[in-house]
Amino acid sequence: MNAFGDDEPDWATEDPFGGDPSEDDDEPNASEGTHFGAEHLLLLFDCDDSMFEQYVPCLSEDSDDGEHNFVSPMQVAATAARQFLRTKIRNIAETKSGKRDGVGVLLYGCDPNRAMRATSLRSDSSGDDSDDSEEREELPSTHELIQLAPPGIEQVLSLQECLPPDNPNQTQRNLRKEFSSGKIEGESVEEEDGAVCSLLQGLTAAMKVFANAKCVKNPTPASKQLPDSKAIWIFTNQDDPCHGDEAQKSRINMVRKDCREAEIAIHILPLPKKSSEEDEKSGFDQSIFYNDLTDHYKRVEDVEYSATEAVDIDAFVEKFEMGTKKRRRYATVPLLLPGWKERKDNPGIMLDLYGVVQVRNKPQKVSVHQENNTMTNRKTKRLNKETAEEVSPEDIHHFVELCGNLVSVQPANLATMKRASNSIQDGAGLLIHGFRPMKLLPTTKLLSRNVLALANDSRVQGSGKALYNLKQSMKKKGVFAVGELLVRATATSQMVALVPKNDEFGEFFITQLPYKEDTRAVLQNDIGFADPNSVDAAKGLISKSTLHFEDFVSCLPENPWLKHFFGYLESVSLGKPLGEVEDDAKMDIDRMMETASEEIESFSLSLPEDELPVKMERKRKAASSTSKQEFVKDSISGEWIDMYKNDEVADQKNDVLKAFLKSQGERLAGKKTDLVDRVHRCIQKELFKE
Repeated sequence: MNAFGDDEPDWATEDPFGGDPSEDDDEPNASEGTHFGAEHLLLLFDCDDSMFEQYVPCLSEDSDDGEHNFVSPMQVAATAARQFLRTKIRNIAETKSGKRDGVGVLLYGCDPNRAMRATSLRSDSSGDDSDDSEEREELPSTHELIQLAPPGIEQVLSLQECLPPDNPNQTQRNLRKEFSSGKIEGESVEEEDGAVCSLLQGLTAAMKVFANAKCVKNPTPASKQLPDSKAIWIFTNQDDPCHGDEAQKSRINMVRKDCREAEIAIHILPLPKKSSEEDEKSGFDQSIFYNDLTDHYKRVEDVEYSATEAVDIDAFVEKFEMGTKKRRRYATVPLLLPGWKERKDNPGIMLDLYGVVQVRNKPQKVSVHQENNTMTNRKTKRLNKETAEEVSPEDIHHFVELCGNLVSVQPANLATMKRASNSIQDGAGLLIHGFRPMKLLPTTKLLSRNVLALANDSRVQGSGKALYNLKQSMKKKGVFAVGELLVRATATSQMVALVPKNDEFGEFFITQLPYKEDTRAVLQNDIGFADPNSVDAAKGLISKSTLHFEDFVSCLPENPWLKHFFGYLESVSLGKPLGEVEDDAKMDIDRMMETASEEIESFSLSLPEDELPVKMERKRKAASSTSKQEFVKDSISGEWIDMYKNDEVADQKNDVLKAFLKSQGERLAGKKTDLVDRVHRCIQKELFKE
């Protein structure tokens, strides 16, 4: 559990304290082992015939009270996958990270004789009685519905074809008819003895998909690239795929060991199970089989459905998205206490740092080639101005401007200055300088976002217990720690505050503290005593206007600008009409007036009236007789006319030109060419008069 009491927040690729962002997931982090590279998810859909039966009551806004639309578990799975792909595409565009993350959909439990079934259906419909006694080759019991690749619009459209269309003119792809091994009218299906479990075949095929996918990279130990994360998510309504066969369970356990050796995690997202006649409220029981198969640290909890309960697909999709969120650390650093130099090899407490806030922005514009309609890449070269030859980075000198002077600053000088300003010289770490009372924490002068610090017992055993004891001691004393944080050996350290979180877990918030020159004074004006009537009216307004949520994140609205922007992009890409966007950030005036109209009126009446400034009448001065006199131009001498005819006006100095223009009542501003033009126009007017 983390600070939010739920899954850990999305790992932000940028430095929460304003460092340089990482442009690609492939870039190695200076803190070894802090996170992984790309994240690949392969969704396994069970094609058992019961997955296509429409027995799941689904909540719908259009349905009346007590009535529900019935959908199939396969439709629930496809809807969740489609929504996850849309969210994944949006996250990649907004955060500029995860561009190499792969998503795929694999169907397992497919009918190996589906080709012969399709041929039989075609021959029956055409009336062809030709001999089909020839043996046909069986197809695999798995089918890759969507190849494992970075998510795109094509994948969303492929899943959209498998769902009921919004437009009645469109047709839906019938996955049951294509892949299910269910019984067709007039055909008898017999169970084969010793048949291989469909889940076993699905897991085996999933391992091959990861091994052959182009987006999955398996770096060698000698390389600096980070390993990719691989996970399998199983969507099924069968809580016992082996039907009690212990031999099949043993074979699946062997495949599970192979997956773990290949660093492939296995997870289950149970779908509503069809209730039996004996037990109408029977639900999906993970303890029968899947608790031993899946990874416990990332199991989707509290998902229990039955055919008698209505399913909220949006809540189901949200559960799936929460289970697939990245759990990436921003950095891993040791907590250095007094005397740390004498025990460098045994830091005592190891911390994992997580960015709590990740700012999202709309995707940037890209340049597209006019002929082949492909994106272009910008490449910058530094050329010598005189020879037009490319300059190598070694020959480039860096300067800093200081009061008009250029001071040479080379990368080696910068590295030396950084090391001199850092107390930690041998790598990343969080060095504690001392403790201060909580009342001295400058909440009004904090400059940056928070970072969540958790103990890492896997790197240093006992870190969790030691950090918990430190937190409880700081809470009893009512203090926070002041320290120096260095996340990379080549970076600059930052002054931070280590604040104990107000809960029973061993968690801290790390907040950047400003330096003395970064702060500014805040004016404090004494406005006297508060009016009791105004205070009581404000208390009543606050009591009626307070929003009650379980946590802070739940009360935050979604970014309305991004919702409108991506709504437009999806309408163009998916060919859907542009729908209305719910803007939770807008003020609901009608609801506020309905809830607290009396309190608002009372508070408004309790406010003091503003003193209107007294406007003084301004006495206008009587216009003087001299102001009404018109400007009288001087006559143009013959000397200026001769200069105009001989084209010598431009040879005169600016002062001479301005003196002439002033005598003619013309403007004096502008460059010399402007002054010469005005002189020419004045002389031309005089000549035309003559």
